[in-house]
Amino acid sequence: MSILLTGATGFLGCRLLRELLAEDGEEPVTVLGRGTPETLRARVEAALAWLSDPPLPDGAVSRLRFVTGDITRPGLGLTAADRALSLDGLRQVWHSAALLNFMDDPIPLHRSNVLGTHTLLGLLDAAPQAELLHISTAYVAGRRSTGHVLEDDLCEDSGFMSRYEESKYTTERLLHAWAARNRRNVTILRPSLLVTDRPVPPGLPPQPTDFLIRMIDEMAGSWTARSHGIGHLLKGGLRGDRIEVRFEAHPEGTLNLLQADYAAHAMARAAAAPHTGPARVRTLHVTHPHETRFQTALGALSTRYPELSLRVCADVTNPTSVERALADQTWRMPGLSTLRRTYDRTNLRQATGSLPDPRPIDHDYLARAYSQADTPVPA
Repeated sequence: MSILLTGATGFLGCRLLRELLAEDGEEPVTVLGRGTPETLRARVEAALAWLSDPPLPDGAVSRLRFVTGDITRPGLGLTAADRALSLDGLRQVWHSAALLNFMDDPIPLHRSNVLGTHTLLGLLDAAPQAELLHISTAYVAGRRSTGHVLEDDLCEDSGFMSRYEESKYTTERLLHAWAARNRRNVTILRPSLLVTDRPVPPGLPPQPTDFLIRMIDEMAGSWTARSHGIGHLLKGGLRGDRIEVRFEAHPEGTLNLLQADYAAHAMARAAAAPHTGPARVRTLHVTHPHETRFQTALGALSTRYPELSLRVCADVTNPTSVERALADQTWRMPGLSTLRRTYDRTNLRQATGSLPDPRPIDHDYLARAYSQADTPVPA
């Protein structure tokens, strides 16, 4: 028996891989990714060495096999030998590879996230006993700003905040059709925004919440911001000065943030639970039971930018040039600042059993997370 994993070099994928290797057993884990097997091995082993938890048994890394592949290419770009190796005793496929991009162009997202998954299903067609575990996102709920999102909800009536969300929604529809047509079981795992308060070494994937830092940094690097000395201010160059900036968002807006290590552990634990019930597809919200206020997320940035005070405001009237510069950067987080919804976790709790809830994501946790980001403040 064997396991196949895509996206092993990603922010979540490397954690999933460590969880798989931490399990008792000797079954091989095949890593499919771009680059030569030697390059893949170097990147994966660097990520595994950085992640110290969960502890790995002796010889766990020797279970790894590396094949060169690309989900955007016909047949995954596999040679005949690598295809045979990937299918050998295949019991489980974890599909974590995806393109995360909030730009408007839908073509690369559709090619990678939708068609890439469709191509992977072609491999699964040749492995009728293998189960698919697909990493989606809680944000397939799209622009639905309020209410309680159920794990089985899959509706486009509210539209989407980004093309990325739409591509993930379309992929879930694809998986439902494939599972019904082929009478195959699929587990869809929907994580929220994943974070860590541990330093991420150079060369490894940054955490998704770094978009907040990039947003401030790019504001500071804009012509308008430079003309007011914001770059120097953010670096603490003007002692005693402090600038207050209003950020247009819903005063009660929230983000669902979840520790990445917890998410990977919960996913691995859920995968071990039997697939029960008549439905071919089970969907689990891998989310935090408590939302984090958007103001808390912004306020924690003061640790990184001690001279900057960001305040949520429902309506920014007569914006300053700095506030206009900040507003120009909000394309990175379309609609996130308006959400007040919550997420059902019934299926997740059933599948993970006695797994305790994650610890709160508070100001101190986010302050540590922001302070570790390797994103330079512009001069």
